[in-house]
Amino acid sequence: MKNKTLKLSQKIRKIITLTSVLFIFLLAYCSCSWAQVVFVNVPEQPSPVEMQLESVCQFYGLNITRMSVSEDGLNFVIADVFEKSDSQAIVIDARGFAYVDMEDVLLFLVKEHDKKVSVLVLGLTPEIDSSILSKWSNGAVVGGARATGLTSAPLWTVSDLREISRQLAGLTIPITTGKIDYLILEKGPSVQTIIQMKGNNEKDTFPIFVKTIFDGQDVFFLTENNLSRSSAESSQQFSIEHFLEIAPLMMFLRHACGERCWHSTGHYANLTIDDPWLTEPYGHLSYVGLIEQMDKINFHTTIAFIPWNYDRNKMNVISLFKKHPDRFSICLHGNNHDHYEFYKYETNTTDPWPAKPLSIQEENIKQAVARMKKFEQVTGLTYSSVMVFPHGIAPAETLQLLKKYNFLAASDEDNVPLGSNKPNDPLNSLRSVTMNFGNFASLDRDSVGIREENIAIDLFLGNPILLYGHHDLFKKGMEAFNQTAEIINRIEPTVEWQNLDYIARHLYLKRLRVDGSYDVRAFCRIIELENTQNRDLTFFIRKEESFSPPIRKVTVDGNTYPYDRSCSDLSLDITIPAGEFKIIDIEYENDLDVTSIDISKNDPRVNQLRKLSDFRDITLSRNILGRVFTYVYYEADLYKLGIKKLGIISLILTVTICRAGWPLLKRIRRHRLQRLKSINKLRYGT
Repeated sequence: MKNKTLKLSQKIRKIITLTSVLFIFLLAYCSCSWAQVVFVNVPEQPSPVEMQLESVCQFYGLNITRMSVSEDGLNFVIADVFEKSDSQAIVIDARGFAYVDMEDVLLFLVKEHDKKVSVLVLGLTPEIDSSILSKWSNGAVVGGARATGLTSAPLWTVSDLREISRQLAGLTIPITTGKIDYLILEKGPSVQTIIQMKGNNEKDTFPIFVKTIFDGQDVFFLTENNLSRSSAESSQQFSIEHFLEIAPLMMFLRHACGERCWHSTGHYANLTIDDPWLTEPYGHLSYVGLIEQMDKINFHTTIAFIPWNYDRNKMNVISLFKKHPDRFSICLHGNNHDHYEFYKYETNTTDPWPAKPLSIQEENIKQAVARMKKFEQVTGLTYSSVMVFPHGIAPAETLQLLKKYNFLAASDEDNVPLGSNKPNDPLNSLRSVTMNFGNFASLDRDSVGIREENIAIDLFLGNPILLYGHHDLFKKGMEAFNQTAEIINRIEPTVEWQNLDYIARHLYLKRLRVDGSYDVRAFCRIIELENTQNRDLTFFIRKEESFSPPIRKVTVDGNTYPYDRSCSDLSLDITIPAGEFKIIDIEYENDLDVTSIDISKNDPRVNQLRKLSDFRDITLSRNILGRVFTYVYYEADLYKLGIKKLGIISLILTVTICRAGWPLLKRIRRHRLQRLKSINKLRYGT
């Protein structure tokens, strides 16, 4: 009798459980806005993975419907059900998945709604019941264990299953971790390892993220591994370890929800060389030699051009740029490049640079634009309205000036303005663009020495690959960047090498709505939207906006277009016919009149500084003594001194280096003459 009662109780429990689950799924299914993730958790035991799931869902613009299960499995409660949803994925905390009859749920969804839902069970540890694990995976995953006895740092390794791992496919990264929980697999075709840890030798492989098939639907299993010191701490700043913790979740949700996730419209890359003007060669940079390498490997180079040089460029290089607009482009690099000409507005005696009040910085921006307009008239070349600040990014108020004068973006090694704090937002570290400062797009860029894993991660996240160097990048030959370009092209074969203007105009995110339209999240004032489908599409565009400075007008393909405004957003909806594209332009009010701005070079200090810089780059770079001088000059921070002090020290260093190196040069010259005489004697008998 007791056994019958127990069996009846189990049946009732199962019916209640299944009914509750299906009720939630039906609620989620009937709504109609954007993709949602259903998360099954155990409320009495706070989940260590829930914060990670929330961050990843926020990154992709996915809403979470929480479904809480009590320890006895009888009560399922809806914590959050959003009115408009389209469930695509089920994420289950491993501590609660024993209470869900996944077979019944999946079969119901397929039978009643012809709907496939990807499932992820995460947070698996060796304590999980292996029989349930085996049942859920059709015998492919038979248990869990913890790796022991590792004498070296394990390797975090991604398989070549590109449909899931995308740009991370084939990546191997050494990590330091205190423990590795892994899955015990039954060999066979029904399980695919996506991520595994590799130990001291090839036999030490520890699967941590795998995919199986359950009744024709994808079911993923992920172990619990804490690779960073603290999720709460590391989520505020980017680190490889923190990314590796959330990468499996990102892979799963992007695979499950597809275009319903926020995603970039393409993959973009650019190499920027700071400082040169258009003369052949400029130091180690040969434009003729570089075009050969760009055509050979496929990449694009932007010259971060100092507007002071607007009227001193060579016709042969100008012609080269006109002939190859797909390979060469130009953007702004400050105005005079007066060292840190966009520095703090007020300084003290401990600062290495003098104060640069906001009013002076505004005059520099206006003069830079006027000079570049003259550059366009003189050369016939266009330029990208993207600012690369000399020696580092400016304060936040200066970014607002760039917005006022209708720049598209700023790009520097740090996207957080000088004197500002990094946003307290875990997503800020995952995107290379931020709008947190004056609603103006500030972009990260990296030096050409970037590691391969960082390139793969940025491409995986949808960030443009913006790399920079100086003319001395090519001191060993014009092939210096080829290897990096080849790595980028290999990781993402569809990558587009473009100028910064093009990249800025395509710097937006989009996601598919349930009704077949698209939401668009814009970052720059100009965006180019293309409808690549064979049907008309409506795009719902939103841009974070403070409306300071005021908007002069919004145009679509040059025609004034209506828009809506709220306290923090500008929005407009536009329908684009199949196969066409539209240019949306937000123009801000300003008093800029380039014809009234003095663009002459009447500052003796700046003129002297620019001549010294040219001498350094074009003359000193050609011989070893000059390169030694330049190295000492920067390593000792001599460039922070005033012009007079710099001139005196430069003279002393030049004399010292020449005196030390002159005997060596004489010996080298004598050796060359003797060698030449020997060759002539052998050839001609003289």
